[in-house]
Amino acid sequence: MTIIVRMVLLPYHADDPGERWRVISEAEDAFKQAESTWSRGSGQLWLAPFLFVEGRWVELRDLARREPIWRQENFGSAPCLLAQHQGDRTLASALLTAALPSGPDTSPGNLRHYEGLVLLRVAAALALDAGDLPDVRAWLTAHDRWLAWGGVVLGQAEGQLSWAEYYRAAGDLALARDHAERALVCASEPRQPLALLAAHRLLGELATASGSPAEAHAHLTEALALADACAAPYEQALCLLALAELRAATGNRDGAQAMLAEAHAILEPLAARPALARAAALAERLATRASASAAAVAPFRLTTRETEVLRLLAQGLPNAAIADRLSLSRRTVEQHLRSVYDKLGVDNRAAATRVAVEHGFI
Repeated sequence: MTIIVRMVLLPYHADDPGERWRVISEAEDAFKQAESTWSRGSGQLWLAPFLFVEGRWVELRDLARREPIWRQENFGSAPCLLAQHQGDRTLASALLTAALPSGPDTSPGNLRHYEGLVLLRVAAALALDAGDLPDVRAWLTAHDRWLAWGGVVLGQAEGQLSWAEYYRAAGDLALARDHAERALVCASEPRQPLALLAAHRLLGELATASGSPAEAHAHLTEALALADACAAPYEQALCLLALAELRAATGNRDGAQAMLAEAHAILEPLAARPALARAAALAERLATRASASAAAVAPFRLTTRETEVLRLLAQGLPNAAIADRLSLSRRTVEQHLRSVYDKLGVDNRAAATRVAVEHGFI
């Protein structure tokens, strides 16, 4: 029963929380009746992956603390994932060493295959955070080897996503996008909601980095919808962070701050320190940009709305797109532009863009 719940419900039916917990409730009743593992106080250990996905991290941490490290196999990879996402590298490294004593050279078959794949990806992520790209590559090569050995579906999409992160860190956005698109295909057939949302989110982040806001918005809103359907708060927060970064990149500071506040409200009780650090960095960038924008506006006496119009114009948006972005009529945008041209002492879009760039409006 536990194998069905963990290997079928969570990967393939994560976006049906009601059914998920109906089956889990039946499994719990079966455990209680059997009295085997339950009587030793371990009956809830197999729930660890669900506690992680549903943001019940305090419960998971308390449960993990009650078990010595040699019992961690009862939890699978959940405590290691938790340590990673809470920024506890010491604990995460200890759990990885215990489970994968030979590092990337650990042979498949020494522990549960699926859990081993997750741990290999955690190891790669920790190496990525440390900026050790050769180590990342070694862990991901091991992950590929384990996938080939097992001939499994689960882990294929996540493996492609990990390679995409590797290439993004290496500065090769084209290869990063290629692997992210492969991940999307793997997660779509058979459909795996959590992997699917991660693929959409990464594709959205890559589109933001490459200056494709419409594509980024489409991927990120799809990812957020999936995170909501899966009742996965940490995933929701990551999607909100990515959307905040997109809005910041397109000059929508107020929208970015609103998304950032939503993300922070989720991440703070989770003590998700790495993600909170990412949010803090974005907040600092927004504050710096606001100060620079205020300094730029002062000499030209632009209003807040005129500044928004100029910023979007300088990003290359036509009047219709500016109107849509700011929820204004096209005529109102044209009126603002006439006022902006007059205050800047210019008479065309190219000249206005040049002034905007020179004086730090974008």
